[in-house]
Amino acid sequence: MKQELVALVTGAANGIGKAIATKLASRGISVLLTDLNKQQGHAAASELAKRYNVRTEFLQTDVSQEEDIRKAVDASLSFTGRLDYAANCAGICETIASEERSISTEWFDKVYSVNARGLWLCQKYEAQQMEKQAPREPVLDPPSRYPVPGQRGAIANVVSISGLTSLGLAAYTPSKHAAAGITKNGAKFYGPSGIRVNACCPGWTITNMTEAHLGDRAVPGTPEYAESPVNRKIALRRMGLAEEQANLVSFLLSDESSYMNGALVVNDGGFYEIDN
Repeated sequence: MKQELVALVTGAANGIGKAIATKLASRGISVLLTDLNKQQGHAAASELAKRYNVRTEFLQTDVSQEEDIRKAVDASLSFTGRLDYAANCAGICETIASEERSISTEWFDKVYSVNARGLWLCQKYEAQQMEKQAPREPVLDPPSRYPVPGQRGAIANVVSISGLTSLGLAAYTPSKHAAAGITKNGAKFYGPSGIRVNACCPGWTITNMTEAHLGDRAVPGTPEYAESPVNRKIALRRMGLAEEQANLVSFLLSDESSYMNGALVVNDGGFYEIDN
């Protein structure tokens, strides 16, 4: 009988987070979706359960609140008593990219509390739960002639190319540099326990957040999108889709990446490598 696997996804009500939850559900994985948006979160969980015939739940969660994160990790255990995968996608961003004079201390602290501190707390409590679990042997296809050491879980953080360079964004960019460091530390701290921690670093990706920042320049099919200077800086001449980021996160959590740990994987259509 096939073992039921369980994933926790933060920021799962829309955008990249919802795409990740959808991708994992399509693989037959039970998913606990968390987000601040209660209405969209419940709707997403119901939709995925019906579409893929998997078990899902939604829990309203503020990742800037430590107790909310504890509750989310505990809730993820309701399926099988294990947490096999965690995808940390919750994040916020300002809409002003070109300067930092207008960024208040309060806003900087709010962004950091979600993108950095919140990510750290999620990773910490997810890994603490995984450390309690019995190792599960990764399934390699085709199999190796050598045994593969068991693993207790895998964590994928959604960072950003803004965690590797600077595109402006006076609050968001420092928070994402912190997120990259948190990922690296997680790989170092939890790798010896058989827990892998990696990160997806998206480039320009079409989400509600991007549309709020760029308007019609982030809406395919519009003249503004076709003429967008952002697209001209991307080798593929288009922004990425949330589903394309979800494919990478799914890989980082899967047994197909069983030897990857501490990687910050850029997925940006050829923007960061070419523009820097």
